[in-house]
Amino acid sequence: MKDIRTIPRPVSPAALVARRARLRQALPPLDEVLRGTLLDRVIRCGKPTCHCATGSGHPITCVTVSLANGRTQQVTVPRAWRATVRRWIANYQRYWQAIEAISAINRQLLQRRQWPTEPAPTGARLRRASLKTAPRPGRPR
Repeated sequence: MKDIRTIPRPVSPAALVARRARLRQALPPLDEVLRGTLLDRVIRCGKPTCHCATGSGHPITCVTVSLANGRTQQVTVPRAWRATVRRWIANYQRYWQAIEAISAINRQLLQRRQWPTEPAPTGARLRRASLKTAPRPGRPR
């Protein structure tokens, strides 16, 4: 038999919905999100008289990201933008963590059959709803 202290206490649907709202409100602006990894690299320019031909290369910072088609893209980051790019990549991680947490909350609500309210129409459902109420031009109802 389980120890009474290890059994998780049930959380009310209202508390789950409130937690979900707090997670959503804590997110940074969506336009400050960047997927990728920030890398510090050393490159050689290829000029035979440059110091990089025999010594240490030119230090650069870049963002690298793997694309869906299997390719990798690298974009050089100016030094002045490094802190901003680092923050945007961290924001991307925060979004994914929030998505996972909100998804877990929604699974709990679904398992309990305690969906708090009917979700508001969005996207295609909203377009279909507006098409049903608005007459089409040139056609009588």
